[in-house]
Amino acid sequence: MSQTIFDAYLIVDWSANATPKRGADSIWYCLLEGNKRTALCNPSTRWQARDEIADILKNLVGDGQRVLAGFDFPNGYPAGFARTAGFADAGGFAGPAWRAVWDGLDGMIRDSADNGNNRFEVAAQLNEHISGGPFPFWGCPTHRQSATLSARKTYRYDETIPERRRCETWLPRSQPCWKLYTTGSVGSQTLMGIPVLKALRDHPDLASQTLVWPFETGLAPPDPAQAVPARAWQVILAEVYPSILKITTTEDQIKDAVQVETIARHLADRDQQGLLAGDLTGPESLGPEVRKVIEDEEGWILGAGTFD
Repeated sequence: MSQTIFDAYLIVDWSANATPKRGADSIWYCLLEGNKRTALCNPSTRWQARDEIADILKNLVGDGQRVLAGFDFPNGYPAGFARTAGFADAGGFAGPAWRAVWDGLDGMIRDSADNGNNRFEVAAQLNEHISGGPFPFWGCPTHRQSATLSARKTYRYDETIPERRRCETWLPRSQPCWKLYTTGSVGSQTLMGIPVLKALRDHPDLASQTLVWPFETGLAPPDPAQAVPARAWQVILAEVYPSILKITTTEDQIKDAVQVETIARHLADRDQQGLLAGDLTGPESLGPEVRKVIEDEEGWILGAGTFD
């Protein structure tokens, strides 16, 4: 059996709820250490989840473990968003587009301890900057509609502002990051989740051991010797999509809880079989120009085009 890349697998199902919530359609996370489940938790707020996850990662790093931490919302937007949103040009920003988006959203999003947040206002502000109207973000309660945010999709996407990232074309059931509301939407989770990823990536106790796949690792397995910046990595943050697998539940099970554990076990199994390296590399058909877009801005869903 080949040597595994990771020792532990933490999978997080995120939420954009505006009030504290537990149970179905809320935040769940599962931690496997090897093949043993050591946590299956349902924090009621994003603040609680962020702090618990940070503590878990710090403890695992302290124990010398290598961790794959997967979050089930887009880690990036379709190519060009950083520029059209004004993030890449802000203050002469010279870094990669994905980081401009992470920093830009972190500066706009407000998320309180009781889950109150301004995601619809931020989407409307971004629409105003990008198009002057209700595009490209859409979806909200009818009473939140405005001249720059519509409850329904109103405009066609094109090459300038694509509707989907390249990874999502491999997964037709996945939803575009612009859709903020109603069944299957992931746009609100993205707006509320990216600032949390940034907080974990930049956490003073984690920053020197953490990399973001594929933005900082390349679309490839992390190099065991890669430095961050002063020591080898121990934490890889990545994007997952639980519905990539056909997961069935019984009436007494909460789907979100089953999904995070199922994905964690699937990734652990593929790692033990030596297949996870291929998942981290992405489909062989991706050319160098597409890979560069993925690594610079769009990101990739782990397993898209490679899971059986």
